Amino acid sequence: MNDKKNLIKPLVAALLAATLSACAMQAPAPAKPVALDNEDWYQIRTEKELFVFDDYATYRDYVKSGTAPIKQNTGKQDGFGRNIVLILKSADQGKDAKTLSAQRFLDVSLPPAQPFYGELRDEEGVIFVFSRYGDMMDMYKIGEPTFSYVDIGGGPEGQRVVYVLGKEEPKPVKQIALFHDKYK
Repeated sequence: MNDKKNLIKPLVAALLAATLSACAMQAPAPAKPVALDNEDWYQIRTEKELFVFDDYATYRDYVKSGTAPIKQNTGKQDGFGRNIVLILKSADQGKDAKTLSAQRFLDVSLPPAQPFYGELRDEEGVIFVFSRYGDMMDMYKIGEPTFSYVDIGGGPEGQRVVYVLGKEEPKPVKQIALFHDKYK
């Protein structure tokens, strides 16, 4: 019985010391999560350039005025020989391109949010609307959508709107409503 008492006292003391030291150590405050900015992505294709946006307001202003707060040439070309240019909001000036959502989407290093919204305008004025980032990347690579629903004259200025779909996907009622919501 004496052996048990002699064994329990050091064990209790060790557990108490471990508990006290664990309480004394404070866990570092969790880092503030960085906003991914991965809900939407926009592109405008011209004959010679591909303009890439990660900010809807900057995209809309560019569509209306043709001007941008910041244009940053990436020094790269897409698969069709167009120079890739990032169109950035003023707050992004001086930031490393690798940290910007527009570039990270191109580099396939930013997981898209669900739901996702994408838009691409081509030199003919056609507006392509995407609900999946993968479909947008496929079009970036091959130039045309595989499956789509076309709304002739459905754009804000009577443009043709092409809703990019998956195989055997029905009319994209939610995506059409979201598109029209953006252009109210």
